[in-house]
Amino acid sequence: MNPGNVAAGLGPRRGKREVIEVAERKVQDKRLDQLLHVRKQRLSRLERECNEARSVWRRRRQKLHQVKQIWRDAVERTQSEWRTARQEFTNMTITSGQFRSAKAIYERMKKEAAQLYLDCQNELSRCRDAGRLFFAARLAVLTANKQQEKLSILRDEIRALEQAAEN
Repeated sequence: MNPGNVAAGLGPRRGKREVIEVAERKVQDKRLDQLLHVRKQRLSRLERECNEARSVWRRRRQKLHQVKQIWRDAVERTQSEWRTARQEFTNMTITSGQFRSAKAIYERMKKEAAQLYLDCQNELSRCRDAGRLFFAARLAVLTANKQQEKLSILRDEIRALEQAAEN
């Protein structure tokens, strides 16, 4: 015993203690969670774009249907007018001058119907382009969704392995 320590009231000297090693809690790696969060934001953006592309495609299809119906009606009117004029001419209820006039009207209506057909074809092209955009966006959403699922499964498996290692 050291008399100085006893006089100071510290008591006898103790032996040196060994440092006990306590396993420190491992900090979880948040990178995969952050990646999943970013991918989820991207997925929601892709879904929004896909929905917008779908609505554009639907509007284009409606417009195409309207233009097609206008073209069909014009063709039907043209044919009906021409049939009527021919029938009247063969029944000799109109003169040849009136028939030529009806034929000129028929030719003009035919040109208008042809222009409507071209408009219909242009609208069809725009509609097909919108459809391609929609299906490309849909494919991007499906791909991103699969990747999101794979990353979620991977994260869950990693956590399960970490818990098994701790136990």
